[in-house]
Amino acid sequence: MSVMKRLTAGLITLFMMLSILLAGVQPVVHAEETQAGEGSNLLEQVKARGEIRIGVSPDYPPFEFIAMKNGKQTVSGVDISLGNKIAKDLGVKATFVTMEFSSLLSSLEAGNIDAIISGMARTEERAKSVDFSTGYQEDEQAIIIRKSDADKIKDKNSFTPDMTVGYQQGALQETLAKEQMANVKQHTMQQIPDLISALQTKQIDGVLVDSSVGGSHVKAHPESLEMVIGKFKMTDDNAKYVAIPKNQPALQAAINQSIAEVKEQGLIDQWMDEAYDLLIKKDEGEKKINWLDYTPYYWNGVKMTLLISFVSVVCGLVLGSILAVMRLTDNIVLSGLAMAYVEFVRGTPLMIQVLFMFLGIGGLFNVSPLVAGMIAVSLNSGAYVCEVIRGGLQAVDKGQSEAARSLGLSRLKTLRLVIFPQSLRSIWPALGNEFVTLIKESSIVSTIGIAELTFQTRAVTSITYQGIIPLVISMVIYFILTFSLTRGLNAFEKRLNAKYA
Repeated sequence: MSVMKRLTAGLITLFMMLSILLAGVQPVVHAEETQAGEGSNLLEQVKARGEIRIGVSPDYPPFEFIAMKNGKQTVSGVDISLGNKIAKDLGVKATFVTMEFSSLLSSLEAGNIDAIISGMARTEERAKSVDFSTGYQEDEQAIIIRKSDADKIKDKNSFTPDMTVGYQQGALQETLAKEQMANVKQHTMQQIPDLISALQTKQIDGVLVDSSVGGSHVKAHPESLEMVIGKFKMTDDNAKYVAIPKNQPALQAAINQSIAEVKEQGLIDQWMDEAYDLLIKKDEGEKKINWLDYTPYYWNGVKMTLLISFVSVVCGLVLGSILAVMRLTDNIVLSGLAMAYVEFVRGTPLMIQVLFMFLGIGGLFNVSPLVAGMIAVSLNSGAYVCEVIRGGLQAVDKGQSEAARSLGLSRLKTLRLVIFPQSLRSIWPALGNEFVTLIKESSIVSTIGIAELTFQTRAVTSITYQGIIPLVISMVIYFILTFSLTRGLNAFEKRLNAKYA
């Protein structure tokens, strides 16, 4: 069987398998898994489900971070211990859903999670969309600075208009900076470790954080960093809260009861010590970091990246082929639908598509973050593959099609046996480039907490408090993956050219 026939047969088989799978997928929206609104009882739903889904952003040590325990990656920290305590008191298990901090409130409102325990402060703006528990830990607002600037920076009032302050997007510190440091240049990023790296490389002059978080970073870099109290005027207190959906008094009361026991038993200080022990080993002293110890993080990230890329390549190829045929058909409806799909997908950012799939479709049909991410990337890839295949098919001389039809071949057989084999040589380079791009674009799913390579890189950064070296390691790994794939695609292209030369 020729290469062309094998490829065509494979595409047809994949399409049939996808059709069967899609036909069997029904919206799974159980009563206990729908978003809790007014009149519903989320506490009863949680107990019936036997699980409380807690949203966290594991880049905020010592409150939440990724650590290796017994050879397995685990979300750890003060907030995780609190979440487990609450779940135990409710008689259910705690499932921690990881994502970027700025996505937590949207995910809670969409019903993807039941609560947020992520060092979140209570603000008037947030209180309009969610309810809060009683506060479980209080911190002063601090500023991490370079040790060399300690003489000139004493608090927020020391910052001049030519200086830059950084903060995490969506955090309380963003509001404080905009209201009380409006005359200072401001820089926002998604991750605290990235802000610390920017501070150390003199891209910014200070990082606004809670004092507990700032203390962990200063403890990791005592030779280069220092922390000062910000002296911000607080309209609310400095406490951290558990956020839950609106109008859930039963769940709110249960969580408040757990928090009261935590305060009574002094568990926060105990959990804080345990978190610091995980982050910085007491007996390490000045011992250098052994980066080989973090191999499991990167290996797990590579496996997840390859899984997402492979699924997206296969599904994108099938979808793109179908869309290309639809665009070339004489049926105005089919052609118009395909064109509208391609233009819409190519005209919107992949990150927005991933977030919409996770927060919108994922919440409605109870789709896991991994599946939501793979669907979004596959749908995006299908639009680009469609145009690659369509361009290749249209590049074949029309006389080839007319000759085949004159010999009695149907339109489908003409496309499959005559046009597609001749177009494959022009399609393959662009198609290969799309495959390579997918490996890199898979990093976007880290925004919804998928532990692929970029996510794992940030996890290593959070644990080691090193910003540059984890990025260098990640870049090398991505290069190895894409270079290996490129060499394989080039080898196949040479065989293809030799066969049809």
